[in-house]
Amino acid sequence: MPDPGTGSGAATWDEMAERLLGSLAGRPTGFVLEIGPRDYVPVDDEPGDVVCAQIHVLADGVLMVRRSRRELARLMLVDHSPAGLALDLWHFDDHFDDCTDGYLFSRDVRLVVDTCVTWFRDAENMSSADELGCSFRFPDELPRTDTTMP
Repeated sequence: MPDPGTGSGAATWDEMAERLLGSLAGRPTGFVLEIGPRDYVPVDDEPGDVVCAQIHVLADGVLMVRRSRRELARLMLVDHSPAGLALDLWHFDDHFDDCTDGYLFSRDVRLVVDTCVTWFRDAENMSSADELGCSFRFPDELPRTDTTMP
């Protein structure tokens, strides 16, 4: 989840969408963008609802976006290949047990971003885009000594 207290700095929901688009541009496979209320602090004994989303960069320009009403776990994907994935179809199959509201695979970055912004804009406890916080995770790289091998 985002760092508590750090707002998005976006004055409008359109500005938030533009910031998310910019945050995803040129990111490597394995990059993860997490979005949620900036003041959220998880409490172990209080399972309250909190709208949150994650966007994972997969291979070949495909993004996976997940939405939940509880904090999403950090996935350790076996691979990032989109082979065999149904694109642009909302999934409610409980494949990810922490993903209470489903997930989507898409190459349409604007669709993914607009979907996230709409979730938060329409959430009853979210009155402005600046109430959102974002955090980024970049994939770890292995320590290569032979740089001639891919």
